[in-house]
Amino acid sequence: MDINDLMGEILQQSTCEGCFTLDELLHYGTVHSSTGIGVSKEEKHTFFLVFSSGEPNGAMFVDEKGTLFGDSAVLRLTGREEFELFPVMTPIADALVSRCRIFEKSHLKKNGRLDIPTIGTPTRQRVGILCLTVRNGRVPLAGAHVAIRKGKVVMTSDVTDSGGRVCFRLLNGRYMCVVSDRIGERTRCIIEFHEPQVETYVDIGGTEDENR
Repeated sequence: MDINDLMGEILQQSTCEGCFTLDELLHYGTVHSSTGIGVSKEEKHTFFLVFSSGEPNGAMFVDEKGTLFGDSAVLRLTGREEFELFPVMTPIADALVSRCRIFEKSHLKKNGRLDIPTIGTPTRQRVGILCLTVRNGRVPLAGAHVAIRKGKVVMTSDVTDSGGRVCFRLLNGRYMCVVSDRIGERTRCIIEFHEPQVETYVDIGGTEDENR
């Protein structure tokens, strides 16, 4: 079984968590302590970036000439790739990393950022907990799908519990919140939070322009 077949079998057992540029993938992996595989498919080659607990520890570059592993693969990155991220179990990620470990992380820093950027005051850069209660008027809405986006990238998503509540672990900042109820209708609003933990609500009766 070749690498593409092996990776295909692994990815078939997972669900894509979002689409990212290289910068966004490195940032997202760090913030969410992701364990998974970032996949960038081009016409003539495929790039795999393996994360363990938020660290990009393994890499593979596959084309018609063969496969490059680890540091040799990372050197083929341009920084313009588009990745899909697929969560995998820790033993799978560890097994892959043992074959394609990245030893010189500085190669990744040349094409993307490994660290969360420092912009503004320190309080704006901490990781916080954002808890939302989705309501229809005064009635909590259970089973609503809530996605948190940064631009066009879905950072995280979940479904509200019986009390209409859902919580996310995010870097403090400004996000777009997109709520879809059981019949598919959407409500969008801008969410900003700069505290360690924020509780707020979203009423599906109101909308806000995404470009504001």
